[in-house]
Amino acid sequence: MKTLKTIRCLVLYFATVHFFSTSAFGWSEHPMLVRPAIKNLELWSRHNAVAAKSLRAFLIETEKQMEAFLASHEAWSRANLPNYAPCPDSLVFKATGNPDDILKRFYTAIRINPNVKVPLYLHLLPHDDIGGRPVADPRDITTLKDISSMLHTTYVWINEGEMIAPLDVLVSASDEPDYGFDLGLFGDNTTDYGPSYGFGVQSFGNPNLEYSSQAPFHMGFFHEAGILYKFGPFLKRTFIDYRIFLYKALAEFAFSQNQPYWGWRFAGWGIHYMGDVSMPYHMKPLPGVSTLRMIWINLKAMLGFPKAKDHAVQLVSNRHTVFEEFQVQELRQALRNRADTHPFIVALANPVEILGFSYDFLMNVASKESASVSKAVDKSLALFMPKHLVSDPAIEANDHPDIDRIIEVVIADKGQQAADGMSAVMADRMRSFSMHARSYLADLASKSSL
Repeated sequence: MKTLKTIRCLVLYFATVHFFSTSAFGWSEHPMLVRPAIKNLELWSRHNAVAAKSLRAFLIETEKQMEAFLASHEAWSRANLPNYAPCPDSLVFKATGNPDDILKRFYTAIRINPNVKVPLYLHLLPHDDIGGRPVADPRDITTLKDISSMLHTTYVWINEGEMIAPLDVLVSASDEPDYGFDLGLFGDNTTDYGPSYGFGVQSFGNPNLEYSSQAPFHMGFFHEAGILYKFGPFLKRTFIDYRIFLYKALAEFAFSQNQPYWGWRFAGWGIHYMGDVSMPYHMKPLPGVSTLRMIWINLKAMLGFPKAKDHAVQLVSNRHTVFEEFQVQELRQALRNRADTHPFIVALANPVEILGFSYDFLMNVASKESASVSKAVDKSLALFMPKHLVSDPAIEANDHPDIDRIIEVVIADKGQQAADGMSAVMADRMRSFSMHARSYLADLASKSSL
C-alpha cells in the first residue's frame, strides 16, 4: 500500500511541476492557420454574408429554445463523454425573460469565465486591410492581463447588423478561447465562480497562475501508459472533448434557429480546440521521456536530488516555447509576403486524407496521431533549433532575447537547411491541423444542411 501511495505522489508531483512550467497555449494565433486551411472549401460559395449580432441579442431571441437545447446537450454529455464533470443543477440555464443577466446565465451554464468579453470585431491576418474600420484595443477583447501575444495582431470593430462573410466570422472566432474563456474554472483557482462550476480541483498545473488554469481544457492525455492512469487517474480529467462537442452543438443549434452569425462564431470556437488536438505538446505531457524515466527522475527528486527532474521539465518547456514561436513568426512572415508556396501555406491547403468526424475520430485518430509523433517532433527541435534554446536547462527560452527573432537565430546558428528542416516537420503537423478542422466543419455542415 505504501508503494502505491508513493507512485501516486510521484505522478501527481510530476504533472504539477511540468504544467506550471509550460505554456497552456497550443498553436499561436489560430486564425493564421485556420484561414489557409479552409478558405478554398466549396462550402463558402454557397453562403452569403451574414448580419453581425451581439451575443446578448442572440440569447434574447433564442432564450426559450436555448434552455431546452442546453438541457438536452447536458444529457448527451453525461451519456457520451467518459470523463465528463456534470453541470451542477444550480447553473442550469433557465429562460427567465430577464435580459439584464442573460449573458451571465449563459456563461455560467456553459461554464466559462463569466467575465469574458465577446464583442463584435474581426481578427485580421498580417496581409489584411483594415477597410476603414476602427482598430480595437486587445484589452477590450480579452480578460488576459498579459496581452503581449496579441500586440502583433490588428483587431477591428464591426457594427451590429453589419454584413460579414461567414469565413471571416469563423476565422476570427477561432482564437477567442485563448482570450480567457477557460481561466479560473476550478475550485482551487481563487475565483468567485470556480468552486461552483463542478470541475473540482485543478487536475494539473499551478492553480495560482493565470495561464495554467486553462490547460486541462486545451490538452488531453488519452494515450498514456496504463500505470500512469492507474496511479494518476487525474490525468484523465481533461475537458477538451467537452469543449469541442459543446461548441459544435451550439453551432448546430444556432443554425437551426436561423442565427447564422452565431452558427459560424460557435463553429470557430470549436475549431480552436480541434486545432489544439493537432499540437503534440498538448496531447503528450512530456514528449521524449519514457514512463519509467519519469518515475525514476521524480523519485530522485523526492529523495532530495531534483536536478534530473528540473532539467527534464525545463527542456520540454523550452522546446514547447520554441515550437510555438517558430511557427507563429514563420507563418506571419509568409502571410505578410503572400507566399502561397511557403511549406506552411501549402500544407494547410493540402491536408492528409479527410476522415469522418466523431468521438472515436477525436480519441483514436486525431489525438492518437498527435501523441504518437510527439517524440519525433521533440527530437527535431533538438536537432534543428539552436542548442542554447532547446538543450540548455539553465535557460528559460521564453525570457531569452533570441526568442523574438527565432528565424534569424536559427539561420545564423544552424543554417537555412535547419530552418527548412524545422519547417518541414511543422508543415507535417499543419496537414493534420487542416484535416482536423475540415473534418469538424464538414460534419457540422452536413448536420446543419449548410
